[in-house]
Amino acid sequence: MRDHRPTLTKDLLESQQLSKLQEHARQINDLNTVLKTILAPSLLEHCRAANIKDNHLVIEAASASVQMKLNYDRLNILSQLRSKGYAKLMGVEIRINPALYRGQVHQEKDEEWQEVPVSEVAAEFLKATANMPSATPKIKQRLENIAKLAEKNK
Repeated sequence: MRDHRPTLTKDLLESQQLSKLQEHARQINDLNTVLKTILAPSLLEHCRAANIKDNHLVIEAASASVQMKLNYDRLNILSQLRSKGYAKLMGVEIRINPALYRGQVHQEKDEEWQEVPVSEVAAEFLKATANMPSATPKIKQRLENIAKLAEKNK
């Protein structure tokens, strides 16, 4: 019969299972750091070391195209990792994890938007374009509003 009594936090912290888990997480983190030095700059943001299972490194890739590039370079990655202190590794497995890519795209979109000031020269060009006979009243109004931003930036 199972013991369903609550486990004390102190017992959890002192248990060997937790220390093994912490050591495994530290190993993966260290391996990820070394992996980032090996990979091409274009792949750095799109993959990570996910796990070490039965002396096989599991790498998560953001998409199938990244997985293909990593598969092409699999033996080179393995030999460089072995030379950098991970001699026990016997193979590399690459899995696709689209969530890895989605998290980075949202961060870039937030940082992407910045308000750029309008210079006086640009404002004069906008006013000249607004005064052209081919400009509709709606376009003329918008161009003049953008040109007014230059006066605010003074």
